Amino acid sequence: MWCLVSQPNSVILEIKVDPKAKGQECLEKVCHYLGISEESDYFGLKYHGAKGEELWLNLRNPIERQVVGIPPHRFALRVKFWVPPHLLLQDSTRHQFYLHARLDLLEGRLKVNDWGVTAKLAALMVQAESGDFDPLASPQPHSLFLEQGSQIGAGEDCKPSDFLHRVAVEHKGLKGMKASTAEYWLLKEASCSDSFGEEVFHSKPSSEGSVGACLGVGPHGICLHHGEDLAEKLSIPYTAIQTAASQRRLFHLVYADIDGHEASLQIKLESSQAASGVYRAITEKHAFYSCETVRSAVTAQFIRDLKGTIVSIFNEDTSLGKKYVFDIRRTCREVYDNARRALYQNSGNNGGSQVSASPSLINTDRLSTGGRSQHESGEDVTNSDCLIEQCKSTRARLARLLEAMSCRICMDRAIDTAFFPCAHVMACGECGARCDRCPLCRAPIQHSQRIFLPIELQDTDHLLQQHQNSNHSEEQFEDCADHHNFHEELQNHSQQLFQVNQSHQQRWQHRNGLNQSHEQIIGVNQVGSVVDHILDQLEQVNQTQENCVIGDS
Repeated sequence: MWCLVSQPNSVILEIKVDPKAKGQECLEKVCHYLGISEESDYFGLKYHGAKGEELWLNLRNPIERQVVGIPPHRFALRVKFWVPPHLLLQDSTRHQFYLHARLDLLEGRLKVNDWGVTAKLAALMVQAESGDFDPLASPQPHSLFLEQGSQIGAGEDCKPSDFLHRVAVEHKGLKGMKASTAEYWLLKEASCSDSFGEEVFHSKPSSEGSVGACLGVGPHGICLHHGEDLAEKLSIPYTAIQTAASQRRLFHLVYADIDGHEASLQIKLESSQAASGVYRAITEKHAFYSCETVRSAVTAQFIRDLKGTIVSIFNEDTSLGKKYVFDIRRTCREVYDNARRALYQNSGNNGGSQVSASPSLINTDRLSTGGRSQHESGEDVTNSDCLIEQCKSTRARLARLLEAMSCRICMDRAIDTAFFPCAHVMACGECGARCDRCPLCRAPIQHSQRIFLPIELQDTDHLLQQHQNSNHSEEQFEDCADHHNFHEELQNHSQQLFQVNQSHQQRWQHRNGLNQSHEQIIGVNQVGSVVDHILDQLEQVNQTQENCVIGDS
């Protein structure tokens, strides 16, 4: 089954999925193609219902049970959960956010009441897509953007006559700014708007010809625009909501007003699916922005169709006709932490493969220039390559461990401070005392607590300095012209130690034979103690040899 997924810039992707595939499979393929798989929780797929209303595809349910019509099905990749740009870890994810924000600005869904901010946003869009200001360009890209976005800055009644000049002046001031930087600052300016991240639902007008209400579900609560020209605004935070329910085309909400009295709100929408969409948006956005984790009461909620309801009378565990109501998996903090962890692991794996690949080539060339070919040295070259590669990979893992245990702010001292209530540990005591917000999740810090690492990790400062000195010694050793002679002498010395080890093992076996067959021999215990002492010394010599190989390679 083919699905056509359009991006906010009108680029269409063709995705092939199984006819019984769920929505999550389609979204994962789209995000994998765009390189945003680690942060795919911010996105969703939209489609048009039977009455033309926009609906979110439930990613936990099969596609064929939600979309009406025959394939190919058409979807739109859109941002479902908006976050500030500094919480986005990938440039590809930030670019998709920019494309959606640009579309909302041009079509008037993202309201900006200040024309000065609107001119700055328009200049950032021009800079991101056309580059620096060119006075000789004809026609100017500013006029083209204004023609495309006739509803941009629709928060006020009249547009200033010099608005195009304002955009040009703002564009001149952005000379030299890269496209990715302009996209970041556009999202930064847009995130300050009151309507940033709001999902808008329009109620059905009454038969008397009155203007319908407009309900916006955002990160902090619900905003109801009603009255003439939707001038009146009613804000309801999530903490004031008591109950919410949808019945057919009606959505009913019970909340506490400013005075603490119980109040109710009821609006009528275009279809029953739209009314269910309001209930779903309120629940999912509240869980995403306000909760620490998604509770099982949200993830386990489902409904059944008529056939599934009949079957469930006889078998409650049947999955026939089962439809999940919500598809949210993680909260805002969980998405950020999960993406950061995945990107860190990917970078570590890639870095480890590069570190283990490059030294083998360098060492092979060095050994070949030492007067022996690879075929002549044979087994010695292979063994030395394995030892050096193992040493390099061990050093790389040690460097990553020390980096993880060092302060993420100064990168000089060990971490020893935990921030609360987020409980993140990433700073030393001196840097943590200067922070009022957590550098990782940006949550306010109520208090900080000194923590004590295990004894093996408490001397991280000394280990960092020792690691830097070892890297310096390694660079000096690599510059030495006769380092291969040192390895040859070290290998000869190891062969001699191996022969001594074999002789001691023979003596140990001979001593065991004497214990079994000649129990009357005097001084057996003394001989055994001497041999044990010799074996202990041999083990220390072998350990010293291994440390020498690791330290000098």
